Amino acid sequence: MPGAQRPTRGGSPVSSSEPAAPATIIGNLGRGRRLFGERPLLVTGGGQTTTYAEFAELVEGAAAHLAAEGMRPGDRLAVCARNGLDIAVAIWACARGGFVFAGLPTNLDATAWAALCDHVDPAVVLAGEEFLDSLGHGARPLAGELTGRRLPWDEQRPLPAAGDVYAVVFTSGTTGRPKAAMVTHQAAMTVAAFYRGLLGLTPADRTAIHLPFSYVSGHISQLNPFLLAGGAAVTMPRFSAAELLRVIAAHRISVLDVVPSIFALLLREPGFGTAATASLRAAYFGGAPMPPATIDALRDRQPALRLFNVYGMSETAGLITALPDEDLAAQPGSVGRPVAGAQVRIDADSGELLVRGPTVMPGYWNDPAATAAAVDGDGWLHTGDIARVDAGGYLRIVDRVTDMINRGGVKIYPADVEHALTSHPDVQSAAAVGLPDGMAGEAVAACVVLRPDAPTDLTEVRAHVRALLPVHARPRRLLSVEAIPRNATGKLDRTAVRDLLAGPAGPEAG
Repeated sequence: MPGAQRPTRGGSPVSSSEPAAPATIIGNLGRGRRLFGERPLLVTGGGQTTTYAEFAELVEGAAAHLAAEGMRPGDRLAVCARNGLDIAVAIWACARGGFVFAGLPTNLDATAWAALCDHVDPAVVLAGEEFLDSLGHGARPLAGELTGRRLPWDEQRPLPAAGDVYAVVFTSGTTGRPKAAMVTHQAAMTVAAFYRGLLGLTPADRTAIHLPFSYVSGHISQLNPFLLAGGAAVTMPRFSAAELLRVIAAHRISVLDVVPSIFALLLREPGFGTAATASLRAAYFGGAPMPPATIDALRDRQPALRLFNVYGMSETAGLITALPDEDLAAQPGSVGRPVAGAQVRIDADSGELLVRGPTVMPGYWNDPAATAAAVDGDGWLHTGDIARVDAGGYLRIVDRVTDMINRGGVKIYPADVEHALTSHPDVQSAAAVGLPDGMAGEAVAACVVLRPDAPTDLTEVRAHVRALLPVHARPRRLLSVEAIPRNATGKLDRTAVRDLLAGPAGPEAG
């Protein structure tokens, strides 16, 4: 590739001491049923335990039910629900039947959900009770729809191919421009095999899944690796630090997948680092940098806890690089080296990180233009991140090409926030940036230019965007200014905007 450094190649997806993983997540479930049949796989609300064998029967029955409903291979099943048995069965049932699972984030509103559904055109829409009234699109209750029909697991039924797409993960879409990254069995199983080896997972391990199943972390980075290892997962429909601490203590959780802000909250809990969390031996984190002070506090409160920094994105099933515990002190600010067969290179002109390998998406669902812009003809994914690689192959993310805002691991496009603000008739122009936030990494801040003599105030602007943006994308700080800072060529000067918004609040700030 012209203008790019020689690729740095990641290690093998599977360590030499581990048996080869199945090629598909359905093969993984079939293997788990044979090896760990009566062991617990999922513990859900109210302490309900589902074994490997029971989960396989539920998946088989759900896949048959969806087919009887008229779904054909390639059709989409949209699900909006909190973590639990029903949504887990839905994912594996899609894989079993050749359907495509489309998880709708629960923190959106009716307008955003409609845009996502319009984009993927689902054959069936299922939702948790609390989302039914707002969701529309003929949504039916999820509860019991898929988990009330068990069938014996059919060992003779053909398995999907490793390259088949079984899910899409939404990466944007708060303003009617959704993108849905396609996930293949190969990508999910590459991630599962890697985490089994990195974390040394065994049937004795348990994890708590508080990150949503609709994102990469919930089922690709947690449930599927634990299924491969014979472990168990406790699902949490809602997150709170106190509840996570209770789950860790009650279920003897040994491994966690978190974003750094979760640890910041856990460190505020008096019970963290006591006998209540003695079972916790490892945690892998990503989505945002872990502040050194947080790492130091974890070392002090939970000295036996091993930490692993992982870097990835929805377009790579959440995995590109990893930094093991023993390298954290020696490589501050690094996200590690390429893993699981990933190749990375830095574009010499832009400094953008490019990656290709078994976890890279085949493209965005029903969006050839966005796919062509993201993945070139040689299979290199343009990540949008500015990065550097040192002589040892350690990667550092130094900036974002798109100026994305990173709030608690959730990526927010400033253009989406600006679009929502300027859709108000009295807002002339707007600029949005991320400001440092001790708990969530960054908070959205924005400034607007109101039309002269407009009767609108910032309270009305806030009410306007509240109907257009999810909670995490709404400006925490909003300032009315006479002009948006721009450079000599007339382009938006985000550095000046950031300085302006980081300064003392004036009378027109809200």
